Amino acid sequence: MTTITLALDFGASSLRAIFTGEVFKAHLYIMQPEVCPVTPASIEYYTKSKIGTSDPTRSGWIESNGTCWAIGNLAQERFKASLQLEKRKFELALPKALALIGAISQLHQLPNGTHINLGAVLPYGEYHDRELFEQILREALTDFTFCGVEKSFTLETFLCLPEGGGVLTQGRQPGTSFQDLDLVVAMLGYRDVSLLFVSRGELSKGETQSLGFASLVKSVAQKTSLHNYQKLTLAICKAGSNVNPRSLTPLLNNVGEAYKDYELAKIQKAILDARAEYWLMLSEWLKGQIKSDVDEVIIAGGTAQYFKAELNALLKFTKVIWCDQLEKRIRATFPDQIKPNSLEYRLADVYGLFFYLYARARNGVKSND
Repeated sequence: MTTITLALDFGASSLRAIFTGEVFKAHLYIMQPEVCPVTPASIEYYTKSKIGTSDPTRSGWIESNGTCWAIGNLAQERFKASLQLEKRKFELALPKALALIGAISQLHQLPNGTHINLGAVLPYGEYHDRELFEQILREALTDFTFCGVEKSFTLETFLCLPEGGGVLTQGRQPGTSFQDLDLVVAMLGYRDVSLLFVSRGELSKGETQSLGFASLVKSVAQKTSLHNYQKLTLAICKAGSNVNPRSLTPLLNNVGEAYKDYELAKIQKAILDARAEYWLMLSEWLKGQIKSDVDEVIIAGGTAQYFKAELNALLKFTKVIWCDQLEKRIRATFPDQIKPNSLEYRLADVYGLFFYLYARARNGVKSND
């Protein structure tokens, strides 16, 4: 019997998975986050007309319980799927999980009947759905199709943590304890901002707000004629806090030479204005949530790095932990994959979850209990 360990993060900027087989070696897989239902006829036409074979994490489709889904680049490029940020992550988690598992099983030639120790993170507001998610995932794994190949796996272990849970388990200095502390874990992602409140070693409550980086990107899109969120997000991040105009030139590919300077100035102003608006909303919400008597705030996520200076100033009343050691470990584990895009800032949660899950599975713990 083959057993694997797999941690999943259904991030709105990308799907992230860390996997190991029975011989420990951590592998990182990234898939575009778009997903959409498609007709069997559309999939049949696609499979007959395509030329060549692509990476299964790029052009995946699954069929489960009578419904076909396109995932990742296939959904984005061929079926024009959107990010569907208004939907709960839980609603689209099943086809995304099946697609990643199908892709990994193909890449590693996992036989049907493989047992899976699986972990996932969900926003705190959706964390109460974890038992339902486990139930439908357990059933779906026994009978689904990935890119036309029948798959059947057994869910051996299931662990679900609220977003920030992986950072909590691995983000502090190794060997230190938080049993005598009141602390907050702040996950600033693309769709959501999630806070976990831990009192003397126990999770006491959580909060999730739709105040992720997508809010800033949407504001810029509304102020300009730019609506490719992926391309716009990358340009905004590369431009930095001062919004360096040279980093915005990839957004001007379809603009005539006579208008480029005008459009560049317009985009730069839109980003500066949207940045100020967004930070005001985010900082006001954080000030209302994080009290001055907290002992520590652990911060992670790509949005947090973009506003690192502002967050340090906002939280100067307490100790702020930026997970530097955790991110150093991530860079050392996956150097070739994360270096070009600073992915370590977006992998902290799933990386922490992966090692927490792996240790629990080895000790025979099979659920959140």
